Amino acid sequence: MDELFYNLFSQAPGTDSGTQVSLFAVSALLSCIAMVLLARRNDLGWWAQILAVFAGPTVVALQYEISMLFYAVPAMLAAAFGLWRFSKFEMAGRFGRKVIRREFSVKSLLIGLLMLLAFGTLRLGRMLTTGFIFSDGNTAVLVSLLAEAALVVALIGIACGYRWAWLAASASGIAYVAVLFGSNPALALLGVTVFQVLAGLYGWFVWRDLPTAKSIAADAESGSEYPPSPYAA
Repeated sequence: MDELFYNLFSQAPGTDSGTQVSLFAVSALLSCIAMVLLARRNDLGWWAQILAVFAGPTVVALQYEISMLFYAVPAMLAAAFGLWRFSKFEMAGRFGRKVIRREFSVKSLLIGLLMLLAFGTLRLGRMLTTGFIFSDGNTAVLVSLLAEAALVVALIGIACGYRWAWLAASASGIAYVAVLFGSNPALALLGVTVFQVLAGLYGWFVWRDLPTAKSIAADAESGSEYPPSPYAA
């Protein structure tokens, strides 16, 4: 069992580092599940993301690094915002929502970048205020932490109906995988991050036929119903 744990997380079992890596791997897995559910416009995806934040950053903050709560709490609030934002869409089935897709805009991109700056700053925490993150050899750590923050920002975009946010989620996963390959990767964390990339591409693909506010208004003016419905599946 100890050997299996080491092969999965590249850390010795029972150590603080091993526990933290395993918690972040569980968190990444829950985020991946959340993305698959959200691609199907399912409210349960937000509950999975809330669990992901709790299992990873929140538990690590409470046990090892209390200052990480400055990131964990906003990340939890971001997932709660997604749940609230989806509640504004009409129901489609038991847990599904009739999401209205929003088009890409320069404004949405700029807001996303500002939010990435904010969440990235919170994720870096004391490493940023002490200047440690800018020391030689810490580029991989910087990229990986910013990639974690980028996923949270991408999920906020998904909550608002932006299809391009799915590609942002995949891009953050690709950056994380690239960093992991440059070191001794934890296979469990590497595997779920690859699935995160695939989940982002899946969400981008299945949201292609979602109606926009403009298309709904055009169909209303023409006096016809909206066929075919992307919510029938």
